[in-house]
Amino acid sequence: MKKTAVLLYESFCNFEFSVLLEILAINKKPVVFFAKEILPIISEEGLKVIPDIKIEDLDISEFDSLILTGAADIRKAIEDEEILSFIKKFDERDYIIGAISIAPILLLKAGILSGKSFMAGVNKEELYEEGFSKKDLTLMIDWNESIKNPVPNGYIKDRNIITSVSYEFVRWGIEVAKKLGLNVNPLSFGIKE
Repeated sequence: MKKTAVLLYESFCNFEFSVLLEILAINKKPVVFFAKEILPIISEEGLKVIPDIKIEDLDISEFDSLILTGAADIRKAIEDEEILSFIKKFDERDYIIGAISIAPILLLKAGILSGKSFMAGVNKEELYEEGFSKKDLTLMIDWNESIKNPVPNGYIKDRNIITSVSYEFVRWGIEVAKKLGLNVNPLSFGIKE
């Protein structure tokens, strides 16, 4: 069975991928946590995690998916060319990519979301200030839009990419697992289909 890669960065949000990690564990799908360095990383919630492997040592052929969680401050990751080029490799192979909260901005910065619908836990105005254009964000549902007009399924799936906002982490996690072909019982997580 191919593995799922989970990129960790400082102040990553643990709760946003908790349901997905549980489903992966139930299905005995191997998960590898990786980062720039093998050093303790502190989550937004204060959980201390040590990655399994450095980004440069990860053999992408062993994987079929990539998970990106939100973070209190994701700026360092968004500005890191090594991380962005590595993320592109998953998309080039049409691997499944699940990104939640602010993490879809990593995909946007990597050029992966061009022409794709997505949602992210940030407002467009903030992204304009960071240099993104209206064209970059044409197909984006931002935080305010997701609050005013919630997406019916709680996530957006466009080809190999599944994005969502933080408060839809359960539905997003279930959908990523389904896209991976895993057995999922949504009722176990309080979701009636």
